[in-house]
Amino acid sequence: MDIYLKKAILHVVDREAGTPVISQIELDLTTEYIREYLTKKIQKLATPQTKTGILMENSSFAEMAKETMTNFSEGSEKLLQRWFDSYQQSEDAPSADVFIVLYEQDTIQHLAFLKVNYTQAFTHYVDAQEEGIANKLIINRAILGNKTQKADEGIAVNLNDLSYELIEKKYTFSGEKMFYFSTNVIETQPVPSLEENVKVMKRVAEKIGEKFEAPKHDVAADIKEAVYTSIEESGQLAIKEVAQHVFKDNITAQMAFQEEVLEKGVADQTPMLREVKEITEKKYGKQKLKLSNGIELIVPLDVYRNRDLIEFVNNPDGTISVTIKNVEDVINKL
Repeated sequence: MDIYLKKAILHVVDREAGTPVISQIELDLTTEYIREYLTKKIQKLATPQTKTGILMENSSFAEMAKETMTNFSEGSEKLLQRWFDSYQQSEDAPSADVFIVLYEQDTIQHLAFLKVNYTQAFTHYVDAQEEGIANKLIINRAILGNKTQKADEGIAVNLNDLSYELIEKKYTFSGEKMFYFSTNVIETQPVPSLEENVKVMKRVAEKIGEKFEAPKHDVAADIKEAVYTSIEESGQLAIKEVAQHVFKDNITAQMAFQEEVLEKGVADQTPMLREVKEITEKKYGKQKLKLSNGIELIVPLDVYRNRDLIEFVNNPDGTISVTIKNVEDVINKL
């Protein structure tokens, strides 16, 4: 994905100060490390936890986002204030920096709102005293995550069709943990993330699998493989295809699976992130197994299905034996 940064600004949100420190001057995008930092943060908005949706045309957030194209500073300040009006009501939401970025992606105008929480880090402080130079160890409580880390929360909006990608966190409001960004800031119900959908499907498949005495580890592996295959082939998560893959010729189990996952809000055949194939390959292209004896295995899908390479044997006493076969070499990595 080609990203061309046009304008960017940084606002400081210190919860102890009570009000945001609003910048009147934009960030200097001729500085390479600033461009690289912001570009990486935008790219990192595409994750398995990312939710998607479309803003309402006449919503306040959409109108403010569009305003940044003609009056960036004023529009970004309005966006920051709208978000902060909700954020400040939380009992545990931390201090952070907020980056608002106007950019082009494949020639289409986009706007990103990126919130990066502070972390603590130790550093030195050189103090010139009457007795001489004193090098001191201090704690800096306003360190930002590095460029390879995704923003703690953020939204990227396509300003052409108002579609968006959202990462949000739950914070405590009046004693209750809740997602505030989608409900209060953009006031739009997003489609569940890929990770949320897969977790629901896994739980439902395991429950239905128990009724038909299917091994739990096989059901979990089938779900991962079905998700991987469905997205690789169509770019979408198709519930019917997943059901057929997991429960093979068992029509009753397939129908029960489809009905229950739809009831639980799993999105069927909805458009997904453009990076979804790469994400799926990384997250669901391998089986991660943790055995009760403490052994952990990471097995590529093609190896997992090859009984000449790995085999699971159900023993008469109820235990399971895992046999790894035809290994030419073992490399011990520290």
